[in-house]
Amino acid sequence: MKKNVTIKDIAKELGVHHTTVSLALRNSKSIREETRKKVWDKANEMGYRPNRLAQGFRNKRSNTIGLLVPNIQHHFFAKFIAEFSEKANQEDYAVMVFQSNEKLATEKKNVEALIANRVAGALVSISKETIEANHFKAFNEEDIPLVFFDRTPTQTGLSRVVADNFHGAYQAVNQMIAKGRKRIAFITGSSHINVYHERLQGYQQALIDHGLPLDEELLIYGDFFMEDGIKGAKKLMQLSPKPDAILGVGDDVAIGVIKFLNGAGYKVPDDVAVIGFDNDPMGIAIEPELTTVDQPIKEMAESALQLLLKNINSDDKKPEEIFLTPRILKRKSC
Repeated sequence: MKKNVTIKDIAKELGVHHTTVSLALRNSKSIREETRKKVWDKANEMGYRPNRLAQGFRNKRSNTIGLLVPNIQHHFFAKFIAEFSEKANQEDYAVMVFQSNEKLATEKKNVEALIANRVAGALVSISKETIEANHFKAFNEEDIPLVFFDRTPTQTGLSRVVADNFHGAYQAVNQMIAKGRKRIAFITGSSHINVYHERLQGYQQALIDHGLPLDEELLIYGDFFMEDGIKGAKKLMQLSPKPDAILGVGDDVAIGVIKFLNGAGYKVPDDVAVIGFDNDPMGIAIEPELTTVDQPIKEMAESALQLLLKNINSDDKKPEEIFLTPRILKRKSC
């Protein structure tokens, strides 16, 4: 009995991903014309016959929402996925989760896969390698509603749900200044990512408003892991004069800072005050417990879902931005 040729068979012959073949065979505008022609030529050569029943299902909207995040292991995104999935289930939607692993190439493949699965809508937080949003235009071309959250492209005209990161960082520095700190350092992430850029702006504006200098040597660029906090704190504590407060761009970074300071014989917060971002549960496991900027994750998940459902159920998909206010959660590190 002759074996039916599948989309994966064609993909293997062409050396491309099967979602690319699927999109090409549906003449998706997200696939270049040259690639579509190659796929169709190979499909005809191999005797491919589409499964009309399956195709009929695919061409209809599902009750599935696609959720694309940079890293599932990160507390913020893990908590967001849990909150969003629960709320989506209450609305009779299933959630399909993808992660880019902070890779732009993987993110682009994830976009193709979400489109191939005919999701009802997509919710996306971009990778650290993502600078422009051209590959997300495929959602619009396929008439799939798209909402960004947390990390978002800089382009205008996009629907997004974000925390007021400027305000969060500003309030964190205010807290440090209220405790008498004047030499405040900041360990931050890549400035092209909106989240980190806005936190940097909030940090700088708070210093300016209190008449404190913007000292470049107190600004450390890195990533957002504990190891970055350890390395950053080590470098900062070699300065003269030393900082008397350190703001971490995330709780993992701030926990790394405390870990280094404790090991190096400094007292937190007596010698150096420390504040983080995100309210990671590990913040209460470190000694002293970490003061943090508490992100409104539950509210963000609810707002993102409602905005996406609004776009799914409406023909008028005007871009909309929602800003949520974080709060300082005071503990013992500042």
